[in-house]
Amino acid sequence: MKKYGTIIALGLAVLFGVLAVVLVNRWMSTKASAPQEEARGQMALTKIVVAAANLNIGTRLSADNLALAEWPKANVPQGAFSEISQVEGRVVVSKMIAGTPIRAAELAAPGSGAGLVATIKPGMRAMAIRVDEVVGVGGFIMPNTFVDVIEIDSQSPTSRARTILEKVEVLAIAQETYNEDGKPKIVRTVTLELSPQDAERMAQTTHKGPIQLVLRNPLDEVLEPPAPAPRVVERRPAPRPAVARPRPAAPAPSSFEVEVIRGEKPAESYRFQSK
Repeated sequence: MKKYGTIIALGLAVLFGVLAVVLVNRWMSTKASAPQEEARGQMALTKIVVAAANLNIGTRLSADNLALAEWPKANVPQGAFSEISQVEGRVVVSKMIAGTPIRAAELAAPGSGAGLVATIKPGMRAMAIRVDEVVGVGGFIMPNTFVDVIEIDSQSPTSRARTILEKVEVLAIAQETYNEDGKPKIVRTVTLELSPQDAERMAQTTHKGPIQLVLRNPLDEVLEPPAPAPRVVERRPAPRPAVARPRPAAPAPSSFEVEVIRGEKPAESYRFQSK
């Protein structure tokens, strides 16, 4: 009997120990979550418009790809919207991930259209140029990257190259305004964003001779002054040295006269014939 009493006491001790651990753990969890729930109750929330799905550049917003989400009122992003109707029909100009707040800075102006045309900045133009694997930097030129444009004058006796445009933004490659995986892609056309003056210059350059695109770091803000146009120096033949020519001698007089005075006699004249 004494033997069984010891076993029963040991079992009760283990049972009470486990029960104590469970109760202490539950009590600590309640104390830890209480401040969070209290802070959540005190935090003011508001609703803003967010992307309900992943949105690509040029996507038109609608009730199908938008949603309202609660957001801390003190941390509402600048330019956010509170109603879906405020952004319906607008076009996004940058890629968005689901759950990202919709901001005015990432939308095209109302009525600017959809697709590539909505991404063109006011006062700028979109111009497509033909490229190959070499001109397109091996396919590493992507949308939203920046390039320099080099003109190659192959018509001159000595081929010349000079940079005519710097830090030009690439709007699209082929018919794509974004690249999902960022892998190189060989395309036949690249669309650049240019000012009207630069677009005219590019059109003249592409008709005059080949061009080369140079990929640059978007953080590189140093712009080199454009190289001056090569001066054409006209070479004239050196003047020949003047040759002194002998002047012709004056013709000798055919006759001459000599006066002779003798004492007080009047002067006498004598004419002689020259030989």
